[in-house]
Amino acid sequence: MANGLYKNIIQRLPAALLLVACISGILYLQNIYLVLTIVIGVGFLLIKEWLLLSESKIDLKQIIFFVTLALFSTFFTKDFINLFLIIIAGFWVIYSFHLLSSRSLTLVSFDNNYLGVLLVLGFFYGLMHLLIFSEFHNVNKFFVLFVILFNTVLADIGAYLVGSSIGKTPLFPKISPNKTIEGLLGGIGFVLIFLSTIYFYDLISFDLVLASLISLPFAFIGDYFESQLKRDKSIKDSGSLIPGHGGVWDRLDSHIAVVPMFILLTNLMV
Repeated sequence: MANGLYKNIIQRLPAALLLVACISGILYLQNIYLVLTIVIGVGFLLIKEWLLLSESKIDLKQIIFFVTLALFSTFFTKDFINLFLIIIAGFWVIYSFHLLSSRSLTLVSFDNNYLGVLLVLGFFYGLMHLLIFSEFHNVNKFFVLFVILFNTVLADIGAYLVGSSIGKTPLFPKISPNKTIEGLLGGIGFVLIFLSTIYFYDLISFDLVLASLISLPFAFIGDYFESQLKRDKSIKDSGSLIPGHGGVWDRLDSHIAVVPMFILLTNLMV
């Protein structure tokens, strides 16, 4: 098992380091337009990947639905985005309850193009709200963006390392038998260490730490959500764009759930 873990890490490492370097450089530049341009590009990749896996053909109703949501965000800006984030957060809460009760939501499928568009827009609008409308007392918003992204990556790394090493108790075996309670606790532990460190050095406020901790479980929920989608399609990865990691959804599934939850919480708390 140790050899398999080592081989998997080596396979994932080059792409992971390249992604970290690119994201770090982008955040260091602190250019809102550059970040938003990249986020829009990523959003289109997410939607494209979803549609490639969907057996539901694109029709005029779906196009009108997408264009209408985009126009609403242009005309109603902050108020519309806040309402949209509440709706998306509501979906993630409902999905988490169904996950805990071992019941499935019939609308959760790659064949539901409306759901794919809603979730991608929730991710995009959350980031847009953070970069354009959010204000944090004595905390740089680009550092907050780094914290959101890094928390989710740490949770994923911690869950993978601990789960692969000592994980024995599957959390939701019907959806993903390889993900364990030990891995979940390991991921939470990694994030707690990071948040405690930056809070100790007064780099982040307690409100943001609290918002990070409350939204953290949704990193795992987003991961299970995509696992359910892939299991229904009998596929291992959503794509092959990122060597060693699979597709864009494989890499961003947790972020797609965490970002709208975090931004909604900060709206209420900060």
